[in-house]
Amino acid sequence: MKLRAVAVACVLVVLTLAYVRVGWWRLEDACQADPPGGPAFASAATSWSWRPPGFTCEHDDEPPRTRLWW
Repeated sequence: MKLRAVAVACVLVVLTLAYVRVGWWRLEDACQADPPGGPAFASAATSWSWRPPGFTCEHDDEPPRTRLWW
């Protein structure tokens, strides 16, 4: 029984790390690919937000967008 709990915990940790890594790649691709005003007019910043929870994409000329998946 204890071995099962350890195995489930390990799987949850791996899945969480995979979600964060793949989500961050997708966030960077989406945030850099479509800046408002074209690439010459905007810089993009990416981060994680706890309120509301999710990945945040912020351009210098529009409000930040936060999503759980990009």
